[in-house]
Amino acid sequence: MAAQPDLWGEIAPAALRTPLAVLREQAALLGRKTNNLVEATVSTGVYRGGFLHRFNLVVPALDGYTYELFAVTNGIELYPVSLAYGNLSFQSEEKFLDWLRQELSSPKTKRIIANLLAQATS
Repeated sequence: MAAQPDLWGEIAPAALRTPLAVLREQAALLGRKTNNLVEATVSTGVYRGGFLHRFNLVVPALDGYTYELFAVTNGIELYPVSLAYGNLSFQSEEKFLDWLRQELSSPKTKRIIANLLAQATS
């Protein structure tokens, strides 16, 4: 019997950072900024043939209290990334990073984190 030929060719990961990688990078930074009083996690699931990523704030000192800051979706093509609960869509990593920068440093997000920090240290 003849050897089976490999018809797949070379397979390599995409050159882009995935939306999940971007979110995990940012989540890892929050704990350092708050002495791990408020941390961030990203949970991922399957959603309509693509992926749903929930960005959560977690307070270990409050029995793991969790607040979902936002959720985004993306398909197998990685981009666009869309808000799960809204009509915004980001066509590239650059556009997604611009939005994420605004969201994470917004007065609303800072107020939420400050309130969680206050409760964690009470």
